[in-house]
This record gives sequence, structure tokens and C-alpha cells, in this order.
Amino acid sequence: MKQKIRHLSDRQVALVILSYQLLLVVAVASLFGFGQNEAAARSALLGGGIYWVPQCLFSVVVLAKRTGDATPQSIVASFYSGAGIKLASTILLFIVVFKYMEVSILPLYTAYALALLMQWILSFTLNNRY
Repeated sequence: MKQKIRHLSDRQVALVILSYQLLLVVAVASLFGFGQNEAAARSALLGGGIYWVPQCLFSVVVLAKRTGDATPQSIVASFYSGAGIKLASTILLFIVVFKYMEVSILPLYTAYALALLMQWILSFTLNNRY
């Protein structure tokens, strides 16, 4: 008997990816806290947050349009505006963290890089319909 494969909607994919990224960031911060100290855990949370918050903003901007009402031009425009907001907010968060907070570099970049890596892996595997 053939089973029908159900694909996730774009919103569902975005929510799943964001949820997994948040869990990963908390797990990495916990490991740094357990293995090193509270400052390392806080730095990992900040690093993960620097990736996660702009990704949330991007998802909101891109997925805010209803697909039934959208034209190809409006979809591309929302994608580019979302990417611009993501880039600008990432830069702003890095500036704020490095200028006004005392952080450990290794945990910060480790959590950031792992959140980015999880984005790539889940994007390519979670809803493989493209």
C-alpha cells in the first residue's frame, strides 16, 4: 500500500527550524556552563541569540505575505527585505555585544556557527521537496 507523503508548509518548516536552533543554543550554553563557567554559558547564549533573533525577523518578514495574494515580484521583494533586515540586525547585535558586553569569544562563535550549521542542515533535509 502506497503512503502519501505529507510535506510541511513553509511556516511549519520555519517554526521547526527556529525551535531546533533555540534548543541547540540552550544545549550548547549548558555544556559551556557545565564545562567552563557562567560567563562562557552567557557568551554562548549571546552568540546563539545573535544568529537566532535575526533569523526570527527574517522568517516573520518573508512569511508574512499570504501566498494566495502574492505575486512573484512581491515574494522576491519580501525575501530581499527579510535578508536585508537579517543582515542589518546581525551586524547591529554583534556591535552591541562586542561594544557593551564582556564575552568569551570561543563560546560565542561556537554557538553562532552551530546555529548556522543547523539552519543549513535542516533547510536541506527537513522538507526536501525542491
